Order: sequence, then C-alpha cells, then structure tokens
Amino acid sequence: MNGEELLEKMGLADPAYVAAADRPPRKRKHGWVKYGIAAACLGLVLLASLLGMPGPANTFAVKAYALEEQADGTIGLKETDLLHQSDVWGGYYDGEYLYINVGLRYEGENIESVTFTTEEGFFAEQSISALSTGENVGRMYVGADNTLVLVGTEFEIVGSQVTLNGETMTDDLLLFWGMESETGVHPNKIEINAVATFRDGRTQEVPISLDLSSGAGLALFRKSPLSEEEEQQEAQQQGAETYAYYQSLPLEDCELIEDSVEAVTDVYEVPLGSVVTSIITLNEDMEFDEDGIWRGGPATSSDQVYIPVIRRNADGTYTGMVYRVPEELQYPQ
Repeated sequence: MNGEELLEKMGLADPAYVAAADRPPRKRKHGWVKYGIAAACLGLVLLASLLGMPGPANTFAVKAYALEEQADGTIGLKETDLLHQSDVWGGYYDGEYLYINVGLRYEGENIESVTFTTEEGFFAEQSISALSTGENVGRMYVGADNTLVLVGTEFEIVGSQVTLNGETMTDDLLLFWGMESETGVHPNKIEINAVATFRDGRTQEVPISLDLSSGAGLALFRKSPLSEEEEQQEAQQQGAETYAYYQSLPLEDCELIEDSVEAVTDVYEVPLGSVVTSIITLNEDMEFDEDGIWRGGPATSSDQVYIPVIRRNADGTYTGMVYRVPEELQYPQ
C-alpha cells in the first residue's frame, strides 16, 4: 500500500489535491525581477529629466565703480552707487571734449558679453594702471564720502558702443561717457542702453538714465588756461606737426591742379583759384628729395588745403605746381 492509498483509507485525502499533486510544479516568478524592470525604467526617466534640466539661471545687473587710492599709492576700483547717488558725478573738460566718469561694469551669471550703447556722445576708456598719483596729476574727490572719481586726463575714445566680456572687463578698465562741447555744457541726462548676451543665446536689455541736472551736481575739472608763452609753444608744436604731416603725405594721393603747372626760373607765384597767396623764390637752400621734389608748407584757402611743389627736372630746369589735399586726408585740427 502506497501513501495515497493509506490516506484514502483514513479519509484524509481530497481527490482534488491528489490530482493537483500529480501535475508537475509550475516555475514561480520572482517579484524582484518585475520591480527591477520598473526601477530601470524609472532611472531612465530620471536621467532624461536631469539631461533636460536648464543650467545656471541667467542673471544680469549693471554696476558702477569709482576710483580708490590704495595704501601703496596705486589706484584701484571701488564699487559705488553712481546710478543712484547723484552727488558723486565727476568729469573733465579739455576745451574740446567733455569726459564724465560713469564707471559702468556688470555682474551676473551665464553672461557671454554686455554691450553698452549711447545715442548721444561716445565712450572713452582709461587705463587705471597708467594713472599716476604724482603732484602734477589732477585728482577729483566729490560727494559726502569724498569719493575719488577722476585721476589724470588721458582717455582713449572708443566710439558710441563698447562691448565688455570676461577678457575686456579687467580691473584695469574705467569707462567714461563723453561728448564734443565748445563750452563744457553737458545734457541734463545721459541715456545709455545695456544689452547682455547670455551663453545660451538669450539676451536681456536694460536702459540706463543718468541724471546730470543742475540739482544733481556735476563736479567738473577743467583744463587750466594756458599762459601766453604756453600758447605760443603749443601753436609752434601744432605747426611743426602739421608741416611734418604734409611733407610726408604721398602726392599721388592728392589732386594735381593742372592749371598750376608752369615753368619757373626765379619766382613761382602759387595760384589758389583766382588769388595768389604766396610767392616761392628759388634759392640754393632748397632741399630736393631723390625724385627732385621740393615742397612748401601747406596753404589753406576756402577750407581747401594745398601743397605747393617745385620739381627739378633732369635738364636742370624747374617746374612749379600745386596739389589739392582731399578732405579725408587733411591734418586734423
């Protein structure tokens, strides 16, 4: 008698259980496999979400700086609230151009560059490392906090637009706003537009309005008037520079006045239109270049600049002529 028969005799075996016992056992599925697949899918979703998350937020703010004298006598930058404290404006007027220290800079996150633009006037840069604290270098302190806003009077005009980035916005750079002015009179407001370009290609625009009205107060350092002797020296230097410029200007870049060409024996009457403005007398002190050309000093008539020329020909004769200088090649006054 086997076990099944014994159980049936005892009435303890249900036929259904006995039939089920005869079937081969089914393989049991492990729950961890199902959950493992679900976890892997969730991991892929999280990874995709992380890859799609934005980088650091784009932030942009315009800052302004004044100057500060260090303990060792050098000049450095000092952050200030030039945009809101109207009593700390300082500038310089050289008799032709007006320069106002705006000290514009920027800070933020994810910034590629910032471009400042002005519709009126221009921007000028000053190199702080080149500034001197010597006795003969002008310095200006303004405001209740005695803020240093101007040292020296050397500026580089860079135009109506300037772009700053991580390379150009160094600790050596101080930015000025300027304009041409006959009297040093300035506008009541300076309008500047700042556009930040972020590394993701987006941009942000910030308009800047600087109050220079009489109530705000602008301390202006003016160029000292020259003495009579200094004016003469300056005029002589200007004349020497002008003469040297026209002596080196290529004649082929100028226009030959055909009616001015004539043979010269002793005297050449320099014609400028219908008016004779000067007379050139041939003499032994004349210095002719290797091409046999002698030039006189520049002559001006009706806003035109002319260069009188005597040419020594190969046969020993002389020819006089006049060249007109194009406006774009005239020496800046």
